[in-house]
Formats: sequence, C-alpha cells, structure tokens
Amino acid sequence: MNVSLEKALEKSLRTREQLFQLSAKENTDCFRLLNGSTEGIPGVIAEQYSKVAILQWHEGKSSWDRAHLESIGAWYGKNLGVKSVYLKKFISDRSSQVADKNYYSASPIWGEISEPKIICHERGMQLEIHPYDGFSTGIFLDQRNNREFLQGVGAHQQVLNCFAYTCAFSLACALGGAQVTSVDVSKKYLDWGKRNFELNQVNLAHHPFYVVDVFEQFKKAKKLGKEYGLIILDPPSFSRNDRGGVFSVRKDLELLVEKAVEVLAPKGVLFFSCNLSIINSVDVARTVQKVMQQMNKKANPIHLPKVPVDFENSETALAACCFRLG
Repeated sequence: MNVSLEKALEKSLRTREQLFQLSAKENTDCFRLLNGSTEGIPGVIAEQYSKVAILQWHEGKSSWDRAHLESIGAWYGKNLGVKSVYLKKFISDRSSQVADKNYYSASPIWGEISEPKIICHERGMQLEIHPYDGFSTGIFLDQRNNREFLQGVGAHQQVLNCFAYTCAFSLACALGGAQVTSVDVSKKYLDWGKRNFELNQVNLAHHPFYVVDVFEQFKKAKKLGKEYGLIILDPPSFSRNDRGGVFSVRKDLELLVEKAVEVLAPKGVLFFSCNLSIINSVDVARTVQKVMQQMNKKANPIHLPKVPVDFENSETALAACCFRLG
C-alpha cells in the first residue's frame, strides 16, 4: 500500500474515534468508514457492519485497481479487527444496473467467508444484515439519527412507514411505543423487516405489514377514514411495482406528498427523505410546503438532527425535511 493511501485511511479513522467510543456505550456496531474523494480516496466508500466491512468501488471516480482495493481490505482487517471484507462495484448509472452473480458471491476480497446473514446493532436495535445479497446490505446508515428522532416523534402514535424496505424506521418507532403500519411492494423486504421485529421481540400482531403500492394504501386508508400521527416517506429514486407501474421521485413527489397529507391526522407529522443527487433538502422542503399550501394546510417545519458524524464528509447529501400540520 502506498503512503498517501494509508495516511488517508488512518485520518478517516481518527475522525471517527469519538464516534466509536460513544457507540460502544450505545451498542452500535455499524458505521460509514470512508466517504470517497472527500476523505482522500476517490471512488471508494467503506462501511462496517459488526465484523464485516464492505467496500463500494464507483466506476469512473478513481483508477484504483483490484490490488489497491485488496490492500484497503487488508488494512481494515488489521486495524478494525473485522473478519471479512467484501467488494461491490457500481457503474456510473445504476438505474439500469442489474445485480449479477458477483453481488451474490460469498467470497470476500479479504478474510474469511461471512455468514449470509449477520446481526448488527444500532443504538440497541438488532438488525439483520446481508453482506453479499445484491447491492444493499439491508440498512441505510445515514438515517441513524433520523431513526432515533422519529422514534420520539412517533411515540404512542399511529405510524405509516411507506417504502418500508427492511423496516428499520418501523422498528425504531415500534420500540418507541408506536403502532406501525409498514408498506412496500416487495414481499422479500417486508419479510426481512418482520425478522427484524422478531429479533427485537416486538409482537408482529400489533404492527401490520402490507405488500402493496403506497398509493393503494393511501386510497384504502382514506376510504376507511384512517389517519396517522406520523407518516414516513423514504422512497427510492425509481421503482416499479408488479403491475408495471413506475414510481419516480422526480415525477411523483408532489402527488406522493398530496396523498400522504390526505391521511395525516391533525397536528400529524410528515417526514420525507430521498438520496437523489439532483434534489437537496431545500428543494424538497419547498415542494412539500407548496403542496400543503395548495391543499390549504398550514405546515410548520420541524428541525431534523444533524447527519451522523461518519457522514459529515459524504459526497452525496441526504435530502430530508419534516413538517407538522398546524
């Protein structure tokens, strides 16, 4: 490993020393370790999930070859004490990328073969993580502080989590005393979410899970007169349901907010977030406010927590906003 590469890795860990110390007390063992060019190693993002580290190599952002990536993996093995390091390569435009067999390979670039499912912890929550099951591991670490924040906001409320994925937001709210309805078009991910609930000994009978398009859920809730004290909208930038319907944040954001507000209780809270490079938090907040104004609803902004320390130098910022009906 060359000197400049090693120095950049050392510096990135030093900036996280206090986080590691605090997280040991908070029972957290999953972090962003490296943020690419902003921390001196273009094209490489690294994350830790308990005893497994995962490197993301982004096409076109660096000239690192496999030997360099393997040396980074070995460095993390030595300095973090992880048992396995996996590599995932991402092309420039992931909207059309299909996860091939390499994304499902159990073979790490360094260390021993990991179990296909491991358990990580975030502030006491137990979460099932898949180190080599496609593009994602099962949790988005940049939402750590927002999950804790919404756990408080949703306490003892009826909560609707749309685009629930593996239900980390749902679980956080349920552990805070909320009754949570989780909605996603993917049965695979909702089943994963149910396992997360069971890991934390949360009774599934009190928390409905629906494999359905979110707009269908809004329509059903409105027909039944159902209202929610907290609605969580954390959509992918692009998705397709089983009937061929396409959702796009760019195209459908205003309609999504409108239909959510129709089933939001008086004084209810709407949280929205997405990770799309062409949209920032200011743009999103303006759009949400505009929709609410068109619906003659008063929207009071709620200040969200700062991004976690390990994401302060992230190349892509999470776009998020939160409003309470007046």
